[in-house]
Amino acid sequence: MTNSSIAKDKTRRAPAKVRQAIRQTQAINEQLTDNIMAEGGALANAAAKAAALSKGGLTEAEIQVWVKDLDARLAVMAQHPEQNLGHLEEQIARSAKEPLRLVAERAAQAKANATPCCCRDCQLPLVSQKYLARTIDSRFGPLRIFRGYGWCPQCQEWHFPADYALGLAKKAPASPYLQEISALLVSKMPPEQACLVAERLGLDLSRCTLDREARRQGLKAELMRAQTIAQLDTWEGIQQLASQTDGPPAQPFTLIIEIDAWNIRERDDWGQTKALREQNKKPERWHWVYMATVFRLDHRGQTAGARALISQRGYVATRLGLDPLMHQLYREALRSGLGQAKQVLVIADGAVWIWNLVKDRFPEARQQLDLWHAEEHLWAVANDLHGRGTPEARSWVEPLLQQIREDQTTLVIATLTELKPRLLQAQQEKLQTQIQYFEHNAHRMQYKEVIAARAALESGTATDEQIKLANQPLGSGAIESTCRQYQCRFKRTGQFWTMVGDEALMCLETFWRNGRWHELYPHAKSSVALN
Repeated sequence: MTNSSIAKDKTRRAPAKVRQAIRQTQAINEQLTDNIMAEGGALANAAAKAAALSKGGLTEAEIQVWVKDLDARLAVMAQHPEQNLGHLEEQIARSAKEPLRLVAERAAQAKANATPCCCRDCQLPLVSQKYLARTIDSRFGPLRIFRGYGWCPQCQEWHFPADYALGLAKKAPASPYLQEISALLVSKMPPEQACLVAERLGLDLSRCTLDREARRQGLKAELMRAQTIAQLDTWEGIQQLASQTDGPPAQPFTLIIEIDAWNIRERDDWGQTKALREQNKKPERWHWVYMATVFRLDHRGQTAGARALISQRGYVATRLGLDPLMHQLYREALRSGLGQAKQVLVIADGAVWIWNLVKDRFPEARQQLDLWHAEEHLWAVANDLHGRGTPEARSWVEPLLQQIREDQTTLVIATLTELKPRLLQAQQEKLQTQIQYFEHNAHRMQYKEVIAARAALESGTATDEQIKLANQPLGSGAIESTCRQYQCRFKRTGQFWTMVGDEALMCLETFWRNGRWHELYPHAKSSVALN
């Protein structure tokens, strides 16, 4: 190619379509630049306006607009006689939501502005201070808050003091109220149901938001629980925990502890079932959840219908194993008055791990085998010998049941031992298991005095001591019912868990039941005591 042809090619104009595309691209870029500049200016103006706020509230004009909207809604409602108070409540709540959102946003901004820009830990002023907006989901809708932040030279971290003051978690979009509601709803029901309940409460929370926030709050609860358990490592900490009881008791009392466990299904080696079975390995699905409840005997009474009722008690639930159970139970026992109790009574079934735990942590406690579990073991022998539910089975077992209630366990063991040689080999093995059960628990089977005290109370001849004794439980019904209540959430049809997930939600549920919800959420001063 010659030099003249090259020069001619350079001066040739681009096709019209190309030139048009270039002009459109330039226009788009200019528009984008203008939008960015406009948004930046608007953001700067909003930040300056937010920084000037010193208190929350509505202007007179905003109040007038709200009242006008409310009047219009009520006027429409008046024209529909079929609509009731529920419709009125819905419309009033909808009308108030935006004004309340504005009030909350401005009040939060005013609090953020009043928060000194200092390090939370070392209290030193932060350097390289800047201003940054953050959008928070609240019960009234999204709130946009501008907060000052800066760098702490000593901690070598960036800090947002206003976030601490407002109770906002790092990288979490929920306000403290929504944190609480998410934790409460998901600890009671699956997220799929919780989002529908939240919608009826006027909260726009998706299933994923509820699930994510509940898990975050569960980890927060576990951390707080661990900090409390750590107090057991020092004598001063134990004394502090013991001092948290509601003052000295008016009279000596017995502290009751009941312990049990149940199975939860988890996703161990999920998707590898076939491969494990080919290797002759059994996939693990079911795991133990360990539970306990603690209460004072003088907090146990009866309803008008003669149903047992405990007015105040503590709960423990964990999937993490026996050692965590032991520490959590000891902490709850201290909180319930262990240091002030005249005596401690532990009631449970015949599981060996329970009594080993009691021996280790409560060596001075009196041990009692659940009466109903003992009777179930005798019924198992009767049904095996004579058939389930037959008159012969009942006739054979009734004298033995009476002997147990009269503290004649040695006679029961003797009867079973004499019976053994007359049975087939398979029945002998089953019977030997029951004999060992009663031999191992014989010293825990003392029921006669309580049964006699209840009979005297019913006949009106009970002494003061018998009246107190009659209130003592014979079985571990309190923990049995507690296990069932937890299972209603954690053992539903088709549910699979992970240990991280189930432990977090159980921790939340236990905080709620123990009346310590306000420790997680100081704004929630709940006086509800669940039993």
